[in-house]
Amino acid sequence: MAKQRPDYVLFDRNTTAVVYGYQQAAVQRMLDFDFICRRSTPSVACIVDPTQDGYHKCFWGTAEILIPIYRSIAEAVQRHTEADVMVNFASFR
Repeated sequence: MAKQRPDYVLFDRNTTAVVYGYQQAAVQRMLDFDFICRRSTPSVACIVDPTQDGYHKCFWGTAEILIPIYRSIAEAVQRHTEADVMVNFASFR
């Protein structure tokens, strides 16, 4: 019997994420992993943090890049329609 391929693959080399929770080290690690895997673009589309908005400065290889920060999930997904997963780093406190 032939193995069937799924119609949708959750994570692949084109997956882009909305990150909920301003965890700077985790975001940078995701970008570092993307870079060493030779992704053409970062996997982090934006960050959602209810306490602030603006930009997070981080590195893509040796270049500095800015990742937008939004206060709401609604605004983030409206502005980043390419994002297809959400990574939740929200604190339980």
